[in-house]
Amino acid sequence: MTETTPQRFGDYELMHRLGVGGMAETFLAVRRGPAGFEQRVCLKRILSTFEQDPSFVDMFLREARLSALLHHSHIAQVLDFGEVDGTYYLTLELVEGTDLRHVIRHGRRNGATTMEPDLAIYLAHALAAALEFAHTADERGEPKGIVHRDVSPSNVLLSNAGEVKLADFGIAKAMNAPNSIQSGALKGKIPYMAPEYAMGGKFDARSDLFSLGVTLYESLTGRRPYDGGNDMDTLACARRGARVPLATLASESPRPFVVAVESLLSPDPEDRPAHAGAFLDAIEETAPSALARRRLGALVRSIPAPASNRDETALADTRPAKTPSLVETARGRRNNL
Repeated sequence: MTETTPQRFGDYELMHRLGVGGMAETFLAVRRGPAGFEQRVCLKRILSTFEQDPSFVDMFLREARLSALLHHSHIAQVLDFGEVDGTYYLTLELVEGTDLRHVIRHGRRNGATTMEPDLAIYLAHALAAALEFAHTADERGEPKGIVHRDVSPSNVLLSNAGEVKLADFGIAKAMNAPNSIQSGALKGKIPYMAPEYAMGGKFDARSDLFSLGVTLYESLTGRRPYDGGNDMDTLACARRGARVPLATLASESPRPFVVAVESLLSPDPEDRPAHAGAFLDAIEETAPSALARRRLGALVRSIPAPASNRDETALADTRPAKTPSLVETARGRRNNL
């Protein structure tokens, strides 16, 4: 496939590639039907070099199964799953806009506050609602208990219409019960990782809340609360809770909201809200304005697209999650994500 020549892939036409990562690549794709029907999607498929690797295939299939459980207005939706000539694929809703990471970087480059309080409050309500849905029981009361494990600005998609979508449950983990604690291979991005997970491999819903707190802190201030000279220094800061108070850097934000976000950043998970619903309760009195979504959309539209996707700013989480190894962490490799 060239940049200008679509490629047929099952029922889809792959228009051009949006991104490529460790095990998968994503495309802007179009599915057409009778009477002029046309649907633009993000198609994600396993790289050809890993099609015969059972571990990669199993990981991809697990992502499909978990994602199929998550039908929520603030979670990027999986629309289809299938196989074409031995290659598995997922199709995801195409979010026309950008991701929060690009918005934050644009704010830093321009020396401006990354996100005004009203928009950060809107973001907090949306993401906490998405996590509450993923962490808790489904409509039949059956435990879903899905922990994202990679809540970070690059996985928060913002549409031109002001929608907020949490994306990429590719390294999510399903727990046997909503409040269970599990352990496993270290996956995610170090600056957003809860200390108990980074240092001990243990995680539960409160680990996602820590990552949410880092994301909201950075959205308001343009800087991360814990950010050392390398990954080991960053983890050490997070374990000590050594950060500049959010109230110092975001003095215009409502005090109850600042206190609630700070509670997410505690090194001890016992000191964080017990679940996303508790955080939502804490910020209930600090509601976003009725125009917050409209104003977020205007902000997204005002920011130039990254050079890598300037021709097509639609995103549906094109980056498979990064998996920093303990060896890389010990070496103190700088994480620039």
